Amino acid sequence: MSKLVTLRKSGNSLVLTVPSDLKDRVGSKYKVENRPDGSIVYQPVEKQNIFDDPDWLQYDFQKDLVDDPELQPLDPIGKERLEE
Repeated sequence: MSKLVTLRKSGNSLVLTVPSDLKDRVGSKYKVENRPDGSIVYQPVEKQNIFDDPDWLQYDFQKDLVDDPELQPLDPIGKERLEE
């Protein structure tokens, strides 16, 4: 299926309209690739699990619990009732 659309300028952006019969949801995200032959390819972006990121896979949560002062237990300064 081939459709003809026109590249337009809207503010500081360039816009390619998507024909409504393609039935995609408004708000869908796409990765854009401008190829050397002049073609523009839009590929849908699936939701990514941030924990699949290599930086997260090697993150040391236990070390962060020890080193981050905001995660340390609080010392009572008034008449707080502490259950032990």
